[in-house]
Amino acid sequence: MTPPAHRLAVRRRGEIVEILAGNVLLLSSAALETELAFGRLAASASRLPARVLVGGLGFGATVAGVLEVAPPDASVVVAEKVPAVIDLVRGELAGVVHGGARPLDDPRVHIEAVDVLDAMRDAATAAAPYDAILLDVDNGPQWASFRENARLYTAAGLAAVRAALTPGGLLAVWSGYPADAFLARLREAGFAPERVLLHERGRVRARAYVGYTDARHE
Repeated sequence: MTPPAHRLAVRRRGEIVEILAGNVLLLSSAALETELAFGRLAASASRLPARVLVGGLGFGATVAGVLEVAPPDASVVVAEKVPAVIDLVRGELAGVVHGGARPLDDPRVHIEAVDVLDAMRDAATAAAPYDAILLDVDNGPQWASFRENARLYTAAGLAAVRAALTPGGLLAVWSGYPADAFLARLREAGFAPERVLLHERGRVRARAYVGYTDARHE
C-alpha cells in the first residue's frame, strides 16, 4: 500500500539525502550516477526516443539522463504514485541531482501522480505507445518497494509493458543487486534481454535489465 503523505520524512547524512516512509527508506541520493546512466539507456531504442515513460521519480536523476539523449521535441512522462514525493522533489529537494540540475523544469517533462502500470495500460488503450519505458520504482525486480509493484515483473505485467511499447522500443529495469534470473523472464515475455552494469564513482553499484522488442541484441 502507498504510504500516506504525512509519514514521509527527509533525512540528511552528510551529502546523502534520503526520503523515508515511516521507518522504511524509500529513496536515497547515494547512487545518482547510476540513475543518470540508467536514463541515458533510452537512446538504445532502435528509433529516436521521442516518447519516454519513466516509472518512479526518485530525485529526478533518471529523468535528467533521459533528457540528455532525448530530442528537443520529446515527451517524457514520469509516473510517480506518491504525490508527496513529487512535492518534495519539486520543492525543497529540487536540485539534489548532481550539478544542481533541475530536470523537472524542462518543458519536455510531464509528471503524473499515477501508478506506472496504469500509465502503460492507458498508453496501450489510446494507441500512444512509448519508445522507451524505464522502471526505477523498486530496488530491483525481486525487491518491490510496495507489494503491488511485484506485479510489474510478472508475465502479465511484462505483457502490459510490451503492449505500451513501439516496435523496436525498450524496457529497462533498475536494480541495486544482481538479478540475472530476470533475463530469462524477459526472454519468456518476448523481449531480447541484456544486462547493463551501472557505475557510481568507478564502481559497479547497480544494474539495468533491458528488454528489447526486436531481436537485434540476441
